Amino acid sequence: MFCFKCGKKLPARVINCPDCDTPQKRRQRYRRRMILGLFIFLAGAVAGSLFDTLFFKGQAWKHSFLGYFTAVPPLSPVASPTVIFSHSGITNDESQVSIASDTEATSVNTGFTIASAEQNPVIEAVLASSASPVLEIASESEQASTTLSVSVPVIASTVAEIPSPASSPATTSVLAVVEQTFPAGRLVFSKVEAIEKGSGSNYHGFMARNGSELIFASNRLKVGDAPTYLCFSKKPESGATPEKAFDWPGNVWTPETTPDSNMIVFSSDSTKPEHIFLYDRRTKNSMPLTNGNSKNMMPAVSPDGKLIAFVSNRKGSNNIWLIGIDGASLMQITTGTHDDREPRWAPDGQSLLFTRILEPLKKSHIMRVQLEPLGEPQAIVSAASRNWLADLSPDGTMLAYVRSESDDGSKNTLILREINTGKEQTLKLLAGAECFRPIWNADCSGFIFHASSSAGKSLYQAYFAREKD
Repeated sequence: MFCFKCGKKLPARVINCPDCDTPQKRRQRYRRRMILGLFIFLAGAVAGSLFDTLFFKGQAWKHSFLGYFTAVPPLSPVASPTVIFSHSGITNDESQVSIASDTEATSVNTGFTIASAEQNPVIEAVLASSASPVLEIASESEQASTTLSVSVPVIASTVAEIPSPASSPATTSVLAVVEQTFPAGRLVFSKVEAIEKGSGSNYHGFMARNGSELIFASNRLKVGDAPTYLCFSKKPESGATPEKAFDWPGNVWTPETTPDSNMIVFSSDSTKPEHIFLYDRRTKNSMPLTNGNSKNMMPAVSPDGKLIAFVSNRKGSNNIWLIGIDGASLMQITTGTHDDREPRWAPDGQSLLFTRILEPLKKSHIMRVQLEPLGEPQAIVSAASRNWLADLSPDGTMLAYVRSESDDGSKNTLILREINTGKEQTLKLLAGAECFRPIWNADCSGFIFHASSSAGKSLYQAYFAREKD
């Protein structure tokens, strides 16, 4: 008998070759078989992947018996990571759309309900069905006035009662188109009047879209033993008595209403470090729009009421972000290490204005970023000084903002800048007072601002008239 491996003749009645069947030889053969098996496995995996890609478009499992066990129903819009903001044409399919830390419910014992953002599904069909707000400005030779057409949603359901897509088709949502005509002519400052000089510090005045009420923050009341900023509402007349809009356990900052005035969006430190909240005035329910360890602040509601622009440091630096009014969608607008703050919407909803801080208290630019398509921010005010807190007039012709005349951030005055010509005018509104935060009224009659003096912060209305060329 001969060894089938080496061919050596074996002694009688000997089966295993003494030269080939040593422990060392056995280990060598085992390693060779392992390497060969691994090579065959990898080659099969590569070949199978190529075959699946070419012939089954990555869905080969659906054509096997595994498809029966793994079949799942189509994902609802709330589970989809793709969010389409049709009014701005932005499509975002990146992983940053969702926030893992924002899925936990927050409970605050204030007598009303704070629901989790996850409890309100995204009704994507509503977003996709609304037309883009269009800003149509005709020259004086073509018509005697400027027309601003904005699509504004009528929100028929409360925050806590938004129906799921399965039970109520989103296409039944009603949209109302508001057409507003502004007279021809240049906006010229006319006068200034006090609108709220109550006790405490009153700031960030926001006039409702229909002009029926003024929303603002004031620390005239205490929560516990400490003066705390809360949201107040009053008729726009200077002598009207403000009323607290709702109870809240922490500071309420930069409140403003949705276009239908049914909801108030604000930031608060009631959940540390600071987060964005939505309060439904009809049901007295509220919900957090952001959660987690990042700081989220300075919200601004879009002209159609569907999106909220805000500032967040969730990527390390302060950047501008967008989130849906239901808190289920998220998109980053500005990136990098810049300190971007104070977002405000352009009247057509197609771009955002914000402040980019270059040197704290000394130098900052007013930027504008296009949303359709998403572009790079461009400076519209880049003077070598601190320029901040900008807002664009509803007819798109005038930019009101604050300029600090001292290197320490003091001596703040309001500047009015013509968008077409770049001409600027310093508004000397109140002697001996610093002026901040101009926010235009929707009818373009003027803007609300607050002034700081030794007596505290008070709210004023700056009125404008039309001057024909």
